[in-house]
Amino acid sequence: MKYEHFLKIMENYRSFSDNVSILYKIGFDLHEGEYPTVEQVEKILDTVIESHYGKEGVDWVTWFIFESNWGEKDWSTCDACNENGELICYSFESLYEYLEKLKNGIHK
Repeated sequence: MKYEHFLKIMENYRSFSDNVSILYKIGFDLHEGEYPTVEQVEKILDTVIESHYGKEGVDWVTWFIFESNWGEKDWSTCDACNENGELICYSFESLYEYLEKLKNGIHK
C-alpha cells in the first residue's frame, strides 16, 4: 500500500472516531444500540489493514490508535521498542514504515 493511501485511511478513521466521541457527548451512542456503526467501521479498517499487513498489522494499528493514542502518548517507558530500545510506531509515518517492514518479513 502506498503511504498516501495508508495516511488517508488512518486520518479518515481518526476523524470518524472523533465525530463518534462528539456525538456520544450529545446523546448519540454509535457503539451499541439499534445502529452499532462503530463496529462496522472498525471491521472495515481491520479488513483493509489485514489485506495488506496481516493480523499482526491489525494488532499494531489497534495498538497505535488505542494504546499510544494516535502516537500522542507521553512515553515515560518504552512499551513498544525495537532491539535498540528505540520507540517504534510513534507516528503515522513510523507505523507505516514498520508495517511495510513487517509485510516484507523484516520483523519476523
